[in-house]
Amino acid sequence: MQVKVKEHTKEFLLKEKLKQLESTLLKTQKELQRESAYNNHLESILKDAESTKKSTVITIKSATKIEFVQVNDIVCCNADEGYTDIQLANGKIITAAKPLTVFEHILEQHSFFKISKSHIINTKHIVTFYKDRNQILLEGNILLDVSRRRRIEFLKTL
Repeated sequence: MQVKVKEHTKEFLLKEKLKQLESTLLKTQKELQRESAYNNHLESILKDAESTKKSTVITIKSATKIEFVQVNDIVCCNADEGYTDIQLANGKIITAAKPLTVFEHILEQHSFFKISKSHIINTKHIVTFYKDRNQILLEGNILLDVSRRRRIEFLKTL
């Protein structure tokens, strides 16, 4: 008889513990849903902030002046040791005393692509891609080579 009472008591305690665990699980699930909704809300705020933060004008400091350039006017950037030559749509070239990586970082939010170690191009200014020669013709008759390592990724972005 005592054995049955002990078993019954154990069973009752196990059922109570199970109810507590189920209750804790429900609370945790509700908390996770609230956290997920809050995180989604924060992500949407960040995306909105990034799109408004995306400026269409950049400043380029050369040796004697600071120039304000529309991002869409930049056709390509070419590395020249520690300097970068920025080719504009109107044919003007601005030489900046900064390496290409600086401009790569600034222009990554826009439609630019690094086609080789020394060239970043604005994909909006592409006229022709020669697959057999692995070259790009940009507006202004600028012909540049696409590195073999970057070719597949470049074709995916087009």
